[in-house]
Amino acid sequence: MSFITTINPASSSKLSLIPASGAGDDTSIKELPTLLKRWMTIQDEITGLNADVKQRRAQSKALKDVILRIMETNKVAALNVSKGTLMHKVRESAEPLTEAYLLKHCKEFFGGDEDRAKALVSYLDTHRATTIRHDLRLATAKGGDDAGSTRS
Repeated sequence: MSFITTINPASSSKLSLIPASGAGDDTSIKELPTLLKRWMTIQDEITGLNADVKQRRAQSKALKDVILRIMETNKVAALNVSKGTLMHKVRESAEPLTEAYLLKHCKEFFGGDEDRAKALVSYLDTHRATTIRHDLRLATAKGGDDAGSTRS
C-alpha cells in the first residue's frame, strides 16, 4: 500500500501518512487545498532564494576569474587565508558524450560509413537506462510550465 505524506501547516515538523489509494479518502481531499497553498508558498520562497543565489554565484564567478588571473599572472599557486589555503588548481575534463559527438566519432571509426555510425548511435540511444521521477510543476498562464518559479 502506498502512502501520501502530509504536513501539518501549523507545524511543518509534524508529518502524517495517509493511504494514497482507497475510496472515501475524505481526509486527504479535505487537506489538499491547505497542502497546495503551503506548497505554492514554499515554491515562491524557493524562487526568491534561487534568484539571490544566482546573483551571488555570478558575483562569485566574476571575483574568482579576477583572482585566478592575478594568481596566474604572478605565478602564485597557493595563498594562505584565514579559513585555510586557497589553491589554484588546473584540471582537465572530458567532452560530454552528446549525440552529435557520438555520431561524429562513430562515423570516423567506421571509416566514413554514416549508416553504420547512425545505426550504432541509434542502438546506444534506445538501450540507455531510464528512470522515472515524479514531480509537481505549476503551469502559469503567462508562460506555460514554469520549472523554476511557481507564480509571478
